[in-house]
Amino acid sequence: MSKFLVPACLCVLSLSVGLSAQIAGGQRGQATPPTPPASTSAEVLGMYTNISNFIARTATMVPAEKYTWQATPEVRSFARLFAHIVDDNNSACAAMAGVTPAPARLDTGSAADGWAANKMPKADLEKALADSVVLCNKAFAAVDQTNMMEMQGRRTKIGALIYNTSHINEHYGNLVTYLRLNGMVPPSSAPRG
Repeated sequence: MSKFLVPACLCVLSLSVGLSAQIAGGQRGQATPPTPPASTSAEVLGMYTNISNFIARTATMVPAEKYTWQATPEVRSFARLFAHIVDDNNSACAAMAGVTPAPARLDTGSAADGWAANKMPKADLEKALADSVVLCNKAFAAVDQTNMMEMQGRRTKIGALIYNTSHINEHYGNLVTYLRLNGMVPPSSAPRG
């Protein structure tokens, strides 16, 4: 036998024995299965919290002078994306959180009049973003297994929260592209630990 073949055989044998032990459940230190969430809304809240944290970290890391930057004239600026996310959160969560009417929209105006969000200071947009997340957290707290299928406008309550979570995640994708185009590393790609 070649001197390279013996170590390779030992590796395959070791791997086979290790896998057999894991399959049989005899391996010490075997990973425990994840604990299921307390409710459907708790699971959706976990996803929402993850993405809203990435968005908030993005808002913080983008320099104020870049807030009006946009990849092309046809797409939103950083400021308008943050304002749009605020509007989405407020629209989806206000009624469920017991806030009526919903806060005023921020992503208003037009290219001709200069888009309102592009004129807002960075600190105001960051505060509006944080406030909209607090509003959504209140909405999540109001939704449970007993009322999640009640209608909230055109969707069920849980459906509205799922839709909003997926929608702001789409816009986080826009932000990731914007960050990369500006030489910045998105929070979701930043080193961990």
